[in-house]
Amino acid sequence: MASTGLDGQRGRRFDVVLFDWMLTLAHYPTRFEHVETALELIGRPSSPEAIRGICERISAVEVVDEIRAAALIEDTSAEAHRAYKDLIAAHAGIDRELADSMYGLVGSAGFHPIYPDAAGVLTELKASGVRVGIVSDIHVDLRAHAAGHGIGELIDHWCLSFELGVQKPSPAIFLAALEFFGERPDRVLMVGDRSSHDGAAAAVGITCLIVPPPASFGHRGLDLVLDVVGIR
Repeated sequence: MASTGLDGQRGRRFDVVLFDWMLTLAHYPTRFEHVETALELIGRPSSPEAIRGICERISAVEVVDEIRAAALIEDTSAEAHRAYKDLIAAHAGIDRELADSMYGLVGSAGFHPIYPDAAGVLTELKASGVRVGIVSDIHVDLRAHAAGHGIGELIDHWCLSFELGVQKPSPAIFLAALEFFGERPDRVLMVGDRSSHDGAAAAVGITCLIVPPPASFGHRGLDLVLDVVGIR
């Protein structure tokens, strides 16, 4: 018979939920929107055709061997991330002013709003006694972002790649989360948008829920997490 308790444990399958950040809890605008906003910030509005041209140049150089190699370590430090983005800008022929404007947006709280249903799901997990961690490939400290979005107190632990010097899909970043929480892997759920990265948690025994990235900002469908955890 399933147990019951004040912490909402009846039928609960997991005691810890790990979330990816970008495109899971926080939105990442499209490349077109990124370039368009960066141009506007430096007073250089451009036509949709010109913006698409810049986007196409960026996409074209991402397959360059040097850039692909840099991508493997881009989030292991703030310096590595900047070097990676500068490399893309150089290969794509993006001038320094625009490259700096684009870089200033990446990882900024205002450019990456929290999905409308994120806070409610995190609140319900907390109320049910489920602990929450963030496991993110990122080059900035997301704690201030979370506080600014009003969800800081709902996060129990942060595993940020630039602080750990390791990024997904390395098992080390997931093992760091397990060590902090002191939980068996089978009692932990990883929620993310990329099977190639977030799904790598399965290698250390963590169950993974991959929710495809949304096409635009809006309801993320994170209620599914509550169903999978077993608290709704």
